[in-house]
Amino acid sequence: MTRFLHRLAIASAVASIPLAAVTFATSPVSSAQCDLTQLHCAERCDPNWSRNVWTGECHPQPAMPDWYVVRPAYAPPYAPVDVPPPPPPPPWAQQLQPRWDEGSQQWVWVRI
Repeated sequence: MTRFLHRLAIASAVASIPLAAVTFATSPVSSAQCDLTQLHCAERCDPNWSRNVWTGECHPQPAMPDWYVVRPAYAPPYAPVDVPPPPPPPPWAQQLQPRWDEGSQQWVWVRI
């Protein structure tokens, strides 16, 4: 059994040498088209764009679909998109903060 494992280890090591050579030869760091002042070639893309690592191509992000609705700034992340703005506080709740109640689907006044 140990002879089999020994031969398997030798075969794996010999097979990995060409793979390591190909990986190093095609890496962007060893490529001659990179500027030596840059860490790697990927920094030529706009940070907000998507980048294909294999080809080095940069593309802008796709536009939002027509059905997507942006959540209002006052709505918490777990509230539905069509949540109404919080109402003004009642006279008895001047020091309380409005919070969206997920169960009753309405604004409630809580002490913070």
